[in-house]
Amino acid sequence: MPRGSAQKIDKKSNKYIPKFIASKPWYQDDTKEGDENEQVDELSHQRKTGEIIDHSIAKSGTGIKDEFKGTIRTNDENEDYDSKRDRWYGYSTEEWLTHLKNWKQTKQPDQEIENNDSDDTDYELELIELGLDKKDLNKNIKEDPMEKMLRDRQDIPAYIYNITSNPNNKIRIDYDPKSRLAKDMSKGFLNDRSQFVKKLTGAATEFTDLQKIASGLDNEHEQERKQARLKQQFFGDDSQFKNEVPETDLNLSLEASPTLMMLKAKQLQKEKLKLKDKEKEKPNNTKNEISQKYASSGITTNLDKNGLKKTRYPEDQLTGNHKFIYGSYYENGKWGYKCCKQFDKDSQCTL
Repeated sequence: MPRGSAQKIDKKSNKYIPKFIASKPWYQDDTKEGDENEQVDELSHQRKTGEIIDHSIAKSGTGIKDEFKGTIRTNDENEDYDSKRDRWYGYSTEEWLTHLKNWKQTKQPDQEIENNDSDDTDYELELIELGLDKKDLNKNIKEDPMEKMLRDRQDIPAYIYNITSNPNNKIRIDYDPKSRLAKDMSKGFLNDRSQFVKKLTGAATEFTDLQKIASGLDNEHEQERKQARLKQQFFGDDSQFKNEVPETDLNLSLEASPTLMMLKAKQLQKEKLKLKDKEKEKPNNTKNEISQKYASSGITTNLDKNGLKKTRYPEDQLTGNHKFIYGSYYENGKWGYKCCKQFDKDSQCTL
C-alpha cells in the first residue's frame, strides 16, 4: 500500500480532530459538482435566456432581420428610406405585448370574487331593463391605459366632416393656418385672440342685430349732446343756447325698453326698402333727363331707344332675314341668332 494513500485515510478517520474543525458549513464548502474549470453564472436567475449577453458588443434590434451572405448584408425590398428612419424601427411587437401582459397582471386581481347571491342577480336584471351598465355607475374607477391608447375604428375624426366636394370633384378643406386647425364656418370661427366664437342662429342673431341698432342710436344721441355742450361753452352768455343740452334717452337702451327697440328696428327696415326702391327707379329717370337735355338744347343727336348716344359703329343691323341680331343668343360658349338659334353668322333664317 503506498504511503500517500495511507495519509489520506488517516486524515479522514482521525478521531482526535474536533467536529467543528473537520466539518464545514454548507455555505463554506468549496467542492463543486462537475468540472472545476466550469464558470458559474451568478446572475442566471435574472436572465430571460440562459445565454450570457455581452452588452459591450453592438447588436441590431429584435425587429431587424438582416440576412448576410458571407460578410455582405442583403437588402430587404420592403425596407425603404422612411421605414429605416422610423422612430420604432428595430422594435418588435412581441416585446411590447409582454409589457402589456405584465401591466395587466399587476393591475387586475388574480382571482375575482364570484357572488352568487340572489340579490345581485335581481340587481343586474334591473340594470339590464333600465339599459345601464356597471361601468356607468362606477365612475370613480381608474381607466385602463389601453382604452386611451387604442382607438375605435368607427370613430371618425372631426376634420373629415369639414371636407367638402364641388361639382367638379375638387375636394376642399377649410383650414386656418394661423391656428393650424380645420375650421367649419357653419359652427363658428376663431377671433384675433384665438378664441372660438360660436355662430349665432335664430333668436340670438335677432338679439345681436337689436344690440347693434341700439348702440348706433345711442352713439348718435351722445354726439348730439356733445355738440350742445360745446355750443353752451362757447356761447354761454347767449340765451338761445342755454338749457339746450338734451337729457339721456332711456328709450335707446335695449335693456330698458326692448319692445320699443324692436319697433324701431322694423321702421329702419322699412326705410331701407324704400331707399332700394328709389335707387331702382333712378336709372330710368337719368336716361329721360339726358334725352330732355339734348332736346332742350336743340342739338340733334342719334339717340337710341334708351336715350343714350349711339356709337360711330353700325348697330342693330339685321342680315339674312333674321328678326334678331347676331349675338342675341348664347349656348355652350357660342353666340348665335335668337330667332332660329343658329350659330353660323352667315346663315339664313329658317323661320
